[in-house]
Amino acid sequence: MMILTCPGQLQRLEGTLWRSLPAALPVLGTVMTVARGNPASYEVLVDSWPHFGVVLARLRPEENRDPRDFYTNQLTVFYREEGAWRALLGDTKAVDWTRAFQMHGMQDGMYEAVREVADAKGLRMD
Repeated sequence: MMILTCPGQLQRLEGTLWRSLPAALPVLGTVMTVARGNPASYEVLVDSWPHFGVVLARLRPEENRDPRDFYTNQLTVFYREEGAWRALLGDTKAVDWTRAFQMHGMQDGMYEAVREVADAKGLRMD
């Protein structure tokens, strides 16, 4: 995973996400916030750049102090390829499975992929 911090990269990503509405709506708002100064301390991660398969926006880990606070630990996702989404969930540290979190996204298969990974890890999902 790569964290985008360059304003040019964030603007380019924003343009791509605009063309993918409405599915990209949950993550687009966070990308716009980060590109415009990031007052909420979020970060935008992509699996690769510039040809990404997954965009994940989350609060910076150092800002999330309570591992039980799933209201603070919200993640938003947009993916072009469900396989890339499943790979991110299962094989990276982009999602901290030791903390409570909420996952937001509007694409088919998002919930099922999270459920399968949670079940494989022996975690309860509400």
